[in-house]
Amino acid sequence: MDENTTRAAIVAEAKTWIGTPYQSNAMVKGHRGGVDCAMFPIAVYAEIGCIPKEFDPRPYSPQWHVHRNEEKYVQYVSSFSKEVPGPPERAPLPADFVMFKIGQVLAHGAIVVEWPVVIHAVGNARVTVDDISKQMIGKRALWTVPKRFFSIWN
Repeated sequence: MDENTTRAAIVAEAKTWIGTPYQSNAMVKGHRGGVDCAMFPIAVYAEIGCIPKEFDPRPYSPQWHVHRNEEKYVQYVSSFSKEVPGPPERAPLPADFVMFKIGQVLAHGAIVVEWPVVIHAVGNARVTVDDISKQMIGKRALWTVPKRFFSIWN
C-alpha cells in the first residue's frame, strides 16, 4: 500500500474500536472487550502491518506516569516511529500519533483522524472520537497540555 492508502486504513481500523471500554493493560476489541490508550494504537498499527503483531509492552502499572519521570511510553513509540514537528510548523496528518503529557510524563496517546480530531481510549470511559480542542482530561483541557507527534513514515 502507498502512504495515503495506509493512512486511510489506519484511521478506518481505529474507528472499528470506537465504543470499546477502557481497561488497563487490555487489548480486546468490542463492547465486551477492553483496551487502554497504550494498547489501542499497538492493536491498530499492528493490524495494518505497520508494527509487529507480537510487540507487547505489558505488563505495566496503570499509574506509572504519576509516580515516575521515565518516558517509557515514548521509548516504545519511538522504536516504531519517528518524532515529527507539530503545529504550527507541521499540521498532523491522519494516522499520525500524538502523545500528551499527563502527570509527570507523556502518558496519553491518540491516533489523529483530522487534526485536532483524534481517536483514543479515554480512562474510565471507552474508545471515542474527540476534538481535543474541546476535550478535558481531569481538570485540564487536553489542547493545553504539552504534546509530541510521531509518524511511522520518514
